[in-house]
Amino acid sequence: MSVKWGATFLLAGLLAAGLAAVPAVRVSASAARSVAPLALRAARAQASVAALPFGLFESSNNDQYAFPITPDYAIQYYGWEESFQSADAHAAWNSGTETFAELQTCGNPCNASTAVPVTAVINGVYDPYLVNFAEEVAAFGHPVLLTFDHEMNGNWYPWGDTEITPAQWIKAWQHVTSLISSIAPNAVWVWAPNIEQGAAPVAGYWPGNGYPDPHVDIVGLDGYLQTPGSTWANTFSQSVTDVMAVSGGGYPFIVAEAGVASADQDGVSQIGSLFAGARSSGAAALMYFDANQWALTPAEQSEFVSDAG
Repeated sequence: MSVKWGATFLLAGLLAAGLAAVPAVRVSASAARSVAPLALRAARAQASVAALPFGLFESSNNDQYAFPITPDYAIQYYGWEESFQSADAHAAWNSGTETFAELQTCGNPCNASTAVPVTAVINGVYDPYLVNFAEEVAAFGHPVLLTFDHEMNGNWYPWGDTEITPAQWIKAWQHVTSLISSIAPNAVWVWAPNIEQGAAPVAGYWPGNGYPDPHVDIVGLDGYLQTPGSTWANTFSQSVTDVMAVSGGGYPFIVAEAGVASADQDGVSQIGSLFAGARSSGAAALMYFDANQWALTPAEQSEFVSDAG
């Protein structure tokens, strides 16, 4: 049985068993592979049918996490021309965790001095790299969530809204996703703009309209609760509405990146707000950036584990 259909049938089995709640929307076969993660272990499902799958990034270790429960997704950020980390992906998979790989047109560290011209990506200059990356993903043989130049509607990355136009970003997305998908059918594409607070409207960056094969399987939003008093309602809600409107509401939705400031006195309640808000929006997963100023404190981690279910 192929990876594609094997995972699709597994999803159907999970839904039939009541172990995952997925909105009744249009779901492509590739998205179906990961909407209900393969790592939704029976113990967690038995403990709570409301368990919300989650992803994790920790800067010190991004395949085997020092966390009380195993995450459903391992988040990795890729500098341009970096090879797919097959060993990490296999280690994660063997522990029950899927990989979420975020491709970025910059090196490490990611800044203006390491930026790759998006126009060169569009024109095929980096196609040999993309082909190699796609072949490595295909050889891995398991579903891999992928995104390209996330948070493109903000101004903090070299591909942001002050550096390139939405039309250029869309052309780059179309080129990259089309090429990789033609080689790696196990790629599951996540469109991941930032919430619109301090960023441009998401509508200008939707790659689907007028494009025969947009390679969007899942829609997502990145956003952080940065100050005391920040909640899901006053941070995410309007942007979720706008994402659903521009995408037509026919795609699975995830929180593609989120965090709570470690020093925030409201941190514990904000973790609760993130999970409650994600559930209320019908999110299929919540990805958390557990690093730097967003690293979970012991109290926040305890709340996170409880809320994940």
